[in-house]
Amino acid sequence: MLLAVCGLVGCSLLPWARKRPDPVESVSGPAPYVENCELCHVPQAEAYAHSLHSAKGVRCGQCHMPGGHPAYTQPIRDGKCGGCHQPQYQQTLASRHYAGRKLENLDSNREQRKELRQHGFLVGSGADARFAGDEVSGDLGGRLCVACHYDGHRLGRGAVRAADACTGCHVKQREHYPINIPGLENRCIQCHVRVGTTVQGQVVNTHLFRSPLRREDTP
Repeated sequence: MLLAVCGLVGCSLLPWARKRPDPVESVSGPAPYVENCELCHVPQAEAYAHSLHSAKGVRCGQCHMPGGHPAYTQPIRDGKCGGCHQPQYQQTLASRHYAGRKLENLDSNREQRKELRQHGFLVGSGADARFAGDEVSGDLGGRLCVACHYDGHRLGRGAVRAADACTGCHVKQREHYPINIPGLENRCIQCHVRVGTTVQGQVVNTHLFRSPLRREDTP
């Protein structure tokens, strides 16, 4: 008889059963995170919509960690990119670009981060330009990734393929290889980035920027 009652009216009506929560009453716990970034950040959202990250379903909050908007507790830095792009991140840490970076107070200084962004994430200009890193966060706090890949929130290969992507800093090398290559504005990556192709013809690149005159990678 007891089993029949449970089946017909539900065991929650029994005197010893746990009380069901009121569906109208508020329940403690983390609030659902709903992204509406594009409502205010229109140019950034439009650029990001054309990115590979967007096509793969990566959302704003996966890179921009919210915490006291508009001053994010964790700004975008090399360690964040390395979370997904680990091989490229490790190669960058072994490069001369990383070794020669200038350490500044970035992660905890919003005004300094803003100024660095206005200068293309580089300290200085021309032949004196250097990449920037955070003096406290170590390997994680660099800005090397965005210095080369930032292109209006697209964050792809487009910025690296631009004609002045390398010669903007390496001024003396502007006429190093003057031969034009159809469809390739930045000719530097033809020799200093490409390391080979797979059997299916897929290009294999490196972030070590190897010298074409040496067989081994040149950090």
